[in-house]
Amino acid sequence: MYNVLLILTDGEIHDMPKTIELLSALSSSPCSVIIVGVGEDEFANMRKLDGDGPDKLPGAVRDVV
Repeated sequence: MYNVLLILTDGEIHDMPKTIELLSALSSSPCSVIIVGVGEDEFANMRKLDGDGPDKLPGAVRDVV
């Protein structure tokens, strides 16, 4: 079984350390997370959650976002 979590948001994440901790823990599970920003807010902070390249989430086994 494989799960996909779709998150629709209209703004920035307010608790980034907790979000990073949860996504890192989730990275060992068979799942992917898709985050979609809706509206005109700035979503630049969301790029920190993408595990591509050298900026992997601390403790993450693989990129799930």
